[in-house]
Amino acid sequence: MSKPVTKTLAPLDPILIGCVVALLSFSILMVYSTSISVAEVRYGDPLRIISHWLIYIPVGLIIMWSLSRVDVNWWRAIAVPLLGCGVLLMIAVLIPGLGREINGAQRWFSLFGLTLQPVELLKPAVIIYMAYYMSSYPERLKHFASGLAPMLVVLGISLSLLLLQPDFGSAVLLSTVCFAMWFVGGVPIRHMSLLLLTFVPIAGIAMVAAPYRMQRLTSFLEPWSDPYGSGYQLIQSMIAFGSGGLFGTGVGQGVQKLFYLPEVFTDFISASIGEELGLAGIISLLIVFSLLLGRAIWLAIHSEDMFSRLLIIGCVMMLGTALMINLGAAMGLLPTKGMPMPFVSYGGSALFGECILMGLVLSIQRHMPGNKRHEKRATTSRKRKTAAPKAAASAPRRTQPVDDGLEHLF
Repeated sequence: MSKPVTKTLAPLDPILIGCVVALLSFSILMVYSTSISVAEVRYGDPLRIISHWLIYIPVGLIIMWSLSRVDVNWWRAIAVPLLGCGVLLMIAVLIPGLGREINGAQRWFSLFGLTLQPVELLKPAVIIYMAYYMSSYPERLKHFASGLAPMLVVLGISLSLLLLQPDFGSAVLLSTVCFAMWFVGGVPIRHMSLLLLTFVPIAGIAMVAAPYRMQRLTSFLEPWSDPYGSGYQLIQSMIAFGSGGLFGTGVGQGVQKLFYLPEVFTDFISASIGEELGLAGIISLLIVFSLLLGRAIWLAIHSEDMFSRLLIIGCVMMLGTALMINLGAAMGLLPTKGMPMPFVSYGGSALFGECILMGLVLSIQRHMPGNKRHEKRATTSRKRKTAAPKAAASAPRRTQPVDDGLEHLF
C-alpha cells in the first residue's frame, strides 16, 4: 500500500522572523530599562515586570510558530465559527463576574493570574471573515445589499461591543483595517464613500458623548492649557522626545521613566525610546518595522489567491495602524490613546494578538505555491515518474489519498 502524500512546509521567511525577533529582543532591553523603578515601588521587586515579559515572549513565539503550520484553506473553512467565538467572548467579558474592570473599562478576563483581552481574538477573526467573504463571493461586491451590507453588519456588531467596554481606540483601528480590506477587495468606491459619510458623524457623536474623549481631544490640541491634568501625559512625553536629541541620553539613563511619564513601558514606551536612544533609535525602529510590513506586502502582491492576499493586507494594516497611532499619540500628532507599539510595548494580550497576526502571514508564506521546497519536491516527483519502467503504466492504478489541508496542521 502506498504511503499518503504529505506536504513539505517551506521554512519560515528569514526577513519576517528576523524582524520579529529583533523587535522582541529590543523590547526586552527597553522594558527592562523602563520598568525597574516602577516594579520596585509597586511590587517591591525590580525584576517583577521583566520576568513576566520573559514568559510572555516565548509563549507568543510558540503561538506564532504553531499557526504558521496551519494550512491557509483551514482558515477559510473556520472563518464563520471563529468569528462567532470572538463575538461570544466579547459579550462574555461584559457580564459582571466574568469580565474584569480596570480603570473604568471592562475589557479583560482573569485567567490563572493573567489578564487577557478578548479583542485580541476578535481582530484576527474579523480579518479572516472579511477575507473569506470577499474572496468567496466576489460577484456580490457590486451590489450593496449582498456585498458590503453583510460585512457591515459584522463590523457594526464588533464596534458596538467595543464601545460598550469602552474601547474607542480599538474600534477606530478595526474600522480602518476593514475599510482598507474593502478597498483592496474590490468594494465599489461609491459604496465606501457613502459609508464614510455615515461613519464620520457617528464617530463624532461617540466622541462628544463621552466627556473623557473630548478631554483627550482638547488636551491633544492644547496640552499646556491643563499641564497638570489632561495634558500632563502628553507634555511629559514631548519632554522625553526633546531630551533625547539625536542620539539620546543612553539606555538606562532616561529621567522621564522615574514616575514623570505614566505607562512608560506600555503605551508610551516610544517616548522612552526617544529619550534614551534619540532620533536615531526611533528611525532605526521604523526601518525594522518598514522591512517587516514591506516584506508582508510583497508576499500579498505575489500571492495568487485572493483570500491569502486580503488576509495579509488585513494583518499588515492592523500592525501598521497600531504603530502609527502609538507614535502619533506619543509625539502629539494624534489624540492621546492607549495603543501599544507592536512587539515592543509590554502587554501579554497585545503580544499574543500580534503573534496571531504574524502567524497568519507566515501560514500563507509557508504554504504559498512556488517556494523552493515545494518546487524541489515537485521536480523530484517528476524525475521519479520519468525514470519508472514502462511496464508500470499497465499496472493497476492506486488511488492516492486526497490531501485536504488538514493532515499536517501540527
